[in-house]
Amino acid sequence: MSEQPLPMLPMWRVDHIEPSPEMLALRAKGPIHRVRFPSGDEGWWVTGYDEAKAVLSDAAFRPSGMPPAAVTSATVILGSPGWLGSHEGSEHARLRTIVAPAFSSGRVKLLAQQVEAIAAELFETLAAQPQPADLRRHLSFPLPAMVISALMGVLYEDHAFFAGLSDKVMTHQYESGPRSAARLAWEELRAYIRGKMRDKRQDPGDNLLTDLLAAVDQGKATEEEAIGLAAGMLVAGHETTVTQIEFGLLSMFRHPQQRERLVGDPSLVDKAVEEILRMYPPGAGWDGIMRYPKTDVTIAGVHIPAESKVLVGLPATSFDPRHFDDPEIFDVGREEKPHLAFSYGPHYCIGVELARLELRVVFGSIFQRFPALRLAVAPEELKLRKAIITGGFEAFPVLW
Repeated sequence: MSEQPLPMLPMWRVDHIEPSPEMLALRAKGPIHRVRFPSGDEGWWVTGYDEAKAVLSDAAFRPSGMPPAAVTSATVILGSPGWLGSHEGSEHARLRTIVAPAFSSGRVKLLAQQVEAIAAELFETLAAQPQPADLRRHLSFPLPAMVISALMGVLYEDHAFFAGLSDKVMTHQYESGPRSAARLAWEELRAYIRGKMRDKRQDPGDNLLTDLLAAVDQGKATEEEAIGLAAGMLVAGHETTVTQIEFGLLSMFRHPQQRERLVGDPSLVDKAVEEILRMYPPGAGWDGIMRYPKTDVTIAGVHIPAESKVLVGLPATSFDPRHFDDPEIFDVGREEKPHLAFSYGPHYCIGVELARLELRVVFGSIFQRFPALRLAVAPEELKLRKAIITGGFEAFPVLW
């Protein structure tokens, strides 16, 4: 009997955001699966909630920035100084401690009024556009860029430049060599940050770049690590929130009864945001975090050889019925159980409070300002940015 071919990733979502039937069918067979990645490599895909937590919290699994195999553009980026995803243990803790104060709940609360003002301003800008208007251009893209710019202490006018580089950095890359597009973009982004930090020497302020300069002066980080930390925060703080706003709005358009519940009871906004994050997180079809076991491991009865590629499929874990009741139902009043949209363990997303604040502001007020907000095209006509790790759309035309 011939061996069955391995399931292939990516498994694209229905209408861009609904869970892939292939993923649901595979997940139902067990929590861990041997698969073939788009690169052609074989590996393992973890779709079970508890199993994902086990991998992400186990020191036996090395971060994706340090694979023993041939170096590619993506691994060069992930392995650069200061990129939190490429460090582990005490080194990761040291670097995380440097940037953590900028994203603490207390500091984020101080930003709340500023985020609300930014959103209100962008709502009015959107309202002034001829219909249909591109919500991506006038809201989902600029809002996170304006917020992260303020947090870091860089000019918002630079957002188009750094966002373009961010897109290239976040593009799936399989080519190797020192001149790959992702690596060149990463180097240019670091050069941009280096220049901005030099400016902060002359004009310090209450912002992340000034904090990072202080860490360098105090011997807590090297200059290259500080640059990498800032570049990483800029990329992560912008890309994922842009996409989450778009996916969240699309989910509300697809579930009008849930939208009406939220409009009728604004106190549901916290639960609604968590449900959007659980069921419709950013991504482009095979989302997750890659890990490499240092030794042979066995999880849920599955033997995984040392140095294998292990993709922790965070969105897939949201459909594990062992943890979520009726996981395929979108319910803005769902009793909260922790999802893994922000990862888990030592690499839990450091910007979680800021992301939640931005999403609460948007979904807590946008339907009051635009009661009839709707897509101007059929969902299947939206063009997904499939090459970008975080996904999202090329444009998001709306009417109101």
